[in-house]
Amino acid sequence: MIALITKIISFMTALVCTIVPFVDYSAEKPEEILLNVAMISDVHIDERLPLGQMMLSSGLEDMSRNKTPNDAVVVAGDLTNYGNKEAVEAFYNVMKKHSPYAEWVIAAGNHDIGHVEDYTHDEARQWLIEFFNEYDVAQTDKIYYSKQVKGYTFIVLCDESEDNWDSCDIYDEQIAFLDAELSKATAEGKPAFVICHWPVEGTNGQPIIYEDSGLDGEYSQKVQATLEKYENVFLISGHMHAGINGKLVKEAFGFSCVETKNGVTYVNLPTYDLVNRYGIPWNGMGMQMEVYEDEVIFRARRYLVSRWYAFHEFTVPLV
Repeated sequence: MIALITKIISFMTALVCTIVPFVDYSAEKPEEILLNVAMISDVHIDERLPLGQMMLSSGLEDMSRNKTPNDAVVVAGDLTNYGNKEAVEAFYNVMKKHSPYAEWVIAAGNHDIGHVEDYTHDEARQWLIEFFNEYDVAQTDKIYYSKQVKGYTFIVLCDESEDNWDSCDIYDEQIAFLDAELSKATAEGKPAFVICHWPVEGTNGQPIIYEDSGLDGEYSQKVQATLEKYENVFLISGHMHAGINGKLVKEAFGFSCVETKNGVTYVNLPTYDLVNRYGIPWNGMGMQMEVYEDEVIFRARRYLVSRWYAFHEFTVPLV
């Protein structure tokens, strides 16, 4: 009975969210934006299926028309469905053709290294690293890396296990890397952005939306403890296939796609390719992130159809 009631509330909440009107939004003070970033996740490209590539192309074209030009495009994992080299190449071909000007911050997800067919996890990681280097995403010999965009640091994390399917293990060397990069990135008070396909356990509705979707237990705790050592840290994830959810979902279920806990702001992006659960469910959605001197603003956008959503704007003050 409880499960049925939860499903009914979820459906009604989604229905209310989807009939909220679009708005023709443009930044009030574009000259004050210090960093402008378009963020999507879970594009799930399959080289055999053209529709997904067309959807990504349309979204990237919309990003390129932003009134305030994007400095970067973040894709927070699940670039592909099955992690095969042909699909990874198809993803990058779309990026190269339709987003040639903005910097790219690309993270690997479970479908890129865990759902691989006829390959090992390590083989999938290695050719992703090759693509990172070839397309100047990062010059790295590891699946995790950091990158500067206009003086702001983006730190990309990834699973290191040899047998995970959906979950994520982050070992001590990567934790130490995260710690060192955050120390440098936040030394002068600037915000730092950590991109990890998997959310930290207990954030953004993780146990309700998708129980086993977070970073694995001890690794989640270590990542969270490291994030909490520094000020103005943001963790941006995907993976849960949750919609854009705000006040209505917060009141009904106690979580939101943007929330701050113990000084760290957690942002969970909707899946771009598939229908989402909770909140606004449509595909083709993501978040526009605007960094100002004293705050960071996240605005829900359906890039696929070039529309902003009213009442789904989140402002996070910087300290």
